[in-house]
Amino acid sequence: MARHGIGSGRRIRTSGAALLAVLLAAATLSACGGSGDSGGAVTLTFWTHTHPPMIKLNRTLIAEYQRQHPNVRIEYQQIPNDEFDTKMLTAMSNGTGPDVLNLDDTTLRGEYLPKRLLAPIDYGALGAGSEEALKNRYLPRTLDGASADGQLYGLPSEFNATAFAVNTRHFADAGLDPNTPPKTWQDVATEAKKLAAAGHQQAFSFLYLHSGWYTQQLQTLLNQTGGTITDPGHQKATVTSPRAQAAVSLWTGLAASGTERTADPNKTSREATAPFNDLATGRQSMAMVYPWAMEQIRESNPDTFARLKLVPLPQLNPAAPVNRWYGYYWGVSRASEHQQQAWQFISYLANQSQRWLSDVKFIQPVKGWDTSPAGKGVPGLDVWSTAYRQGKFDEVAPHFAEIKDAVMTMINDTVFDRVAIPDAANKAAGTINRSLGN
Repeated sequence: MARHGIGSGRRIRTSGAALLAVLLAAATLSACGGSGDSGGAVTLTFWTHTHPPMIKLNRTLIAEYQRQHPNVRIEYQQIPNDEFDTKMLTAMSNGTGPDVLNLDDTTLRGEYLPKRLLAPIDYGALGAGSEEALKNRYLPRTLDGASADGQLYGLPSEFNATAFAVNTRHFADAGLDPNTPPKTWQDVATEAKKLAAAGHQQAFSFLYLHSGWYTQQLQTLLNQTGGTITDPGHQKATVTSPRAQAAVSLWTGLAASGTERTADPNKTSREATAPFNDLATGRQSMAMVYPWAMEQIRESNPDTFARLKLVPLPQLNPAAPVNRWYGYYWGVSRASEHQQQAWQFISYLANQSQRWLSDVKFIQPVKGWDTSPAGKGVPGLDVWSTAYRQGKFDEVAPHFAEIKDAVMTMINDTVFDRVAIPDAANKAAGTINRSLGN
C-alpha cells in the first residue's frame, strides 16, 4: 500500500511537521465533508467486496457519518469475492450500480475508466480545492492507479506491496533457520522439499481463486523476469515471449515437480473470502502476502500468526529486487444522481487513515503514514517500507477482464493439465489478441 517516491529509491519518510500538516489538512477536509449537504434526504448505495475487517470498520464509519449527516442514508452491500467483478461490472454497465464503489486499480484502469463508468473527482466536495492540493496529501504517483487522460477518479482505500511469510515452527521442524529465509525462488523450491520431507507437504503454493488472483501473482513474477502480458501500446499479446514464459515456468516449477511435489495445487484452499486460509491454519509453510492478509490471519488465527515471520519477497535476481503494487480506490458512478454527496462520504472514509491502519492494516499512502502512531505499530514495517520503494503498478490493457481470464486459463493448463508452456501461451495469446481486436 504505498507507491510514492518508492520507484526513485527515496525513503518513504516525512518530518513531524509534514505529518502535522497532513493531519491538519485531513481535519479540514473532514470538516468540509458536510458543508455541501443540501438538507434534503439522500440515499447513497455503497458496494464492496467481502473482507471481514474492512466490513466491520466500514459499518462503524457509516454509522458515524449518518449520525453527523441525518439527511444521508447509506445502503451498504458486500458482494462475495468470487462474484464481485461480474456483478459490479454488469450493474455499472447497465446503470444500476452503486453510487459509491471500491475497486482495485487494474479493474479501474482496464474496464471502468475506458468505458467512462466513473465520475471525475469533485475537488470541492472533498474540500481539496484543486488536483494539486489533493495530490499534495499523498505520496507521489500513488493516485495513478485511478487516473486516466489526465484526470483522477478515485481516492485510495488501501495500497499494497508484496512480501513473504514463513512459518517458523515448520522451518524448525525441517532444520531451517527462519532468520535466513529464502532469497530466491530456487531457494523456495529447495527449502520446500525439506519442509515436505519434514511432514509439511503444503510447503509453498500459489492461490488458485479467481482470475484477478492468477493475474496479480503472475504479474509479480513477470516484474522479475521482465516479461509482460501485452506490448506497451496494448496492440498485441506478449505472453509468448521468452521472458513471459520464464515467469510461467517459475510458477509451474514451484507448483508441480513430479514426484518431488512440495505442494499439491489441487488441495489448496479455494475460499476467496479468506484466501490465506492454508497459511492461517498452519497447513502451508510459506506464502506471498500483503499487509491486509497478515491482519486477517492475526484476527482469525492468532496462534499461527505468532509463528509467522514476515520477510522480503524472494527474487529472481536478489541484487536487483523488484516488487508489485496494487491499490483499491473509492470512486463514484457517473450515473449517480448524488455525486457531490457521494464524494463527501468518500472524504470521510479517506480521512480515517489512522483507523484503517490500526483496525484493518490497510495502508493508505498519505504522507507520513509510516511515521504516524498507527504506522509505527504495523508488524514488519521495515519489510513493507522496502517493498514499497521497489514496486510499480501493473501495465493494464483494455478489456482486462477478458485478458485476466486468458491468463487464468494459461496457468490452469500448465499446472493442472500439464500442457507445455509454449502451447498454453500460444492459446492465451490468441484469446488476448482477439480481446484487443486483432
